[in-house]
Amino acid sequence: MSDPQNRSGLRAPFWESMVGMLTAIAGLVTAIVGVAAFVYQVGGFGAANGQQGAAAPSAAPSSAGTVGAPTTPTQAGSEQSTSAGPYELLFNNNGVDLDADPPSVATGPDPSIDIYDGGNSVQSYPVWSGLVKWDRSGTPQRQDCVSLLNSFATTDSKYIKGSRYCVRTRGDLHVAFVEFVEPMSGGWKIRVTVWPGTAS
Repeated sequence: MSDPQNRSGLRAPFWESMVGMLTAIAGLVTAIVGVAAFVYQVGGFGAANGQQGAAAPSAAPSSAGTVGAPTTPTQAGSEQSTSAGPYELLFNNNGVDLDADPPSVATGPDPSIDIYDGGNSVQSYPVWSGLVKWDRSGTPQRQDCVSLLNSFATTDSKYIKGSRYCVRTRGDLHVAFVEFVEPMSGGWKIRVTVWPGTAS
């Protein structure tokens, strides 16, 4: 049995060894990074670089079927309540693409349309997108249309002058408010306001 006093040396405490020192430094760096990330998130310093959602459609004139010049997009507090329009468009059986920037009238068969005239009946395309008549007074905001669409959406509805609808586009990319203004050559004049949908 060897004598403890004849051994090569006593073992150094863990925190005085190289491994111990590296472990302590790594732990300190991790703690500093964690605190900095917490302060960055809670303090709101990253808000300017955060996700902003989809940009509202621009107010550039539409190519086909535009009846009147669109107004400047308005801000109503957050990106989800930001609206674009209203745009005045021709509504006929070729249909209207509400996801276009700005909304546009199709000039022939087009799978991108969201609503079309099915013979004095506004119809959603594809059928699972949905629309609902706005019978209340006043003009709805985005959340009013979203709530109504979530409760009472249908695929078609008879319209007359003054009829107003909330419309959800395919994949819920946009929510729109559509007003039937008056009959005109080749169809109806409609007024359209568009908001980002939940998928934007």
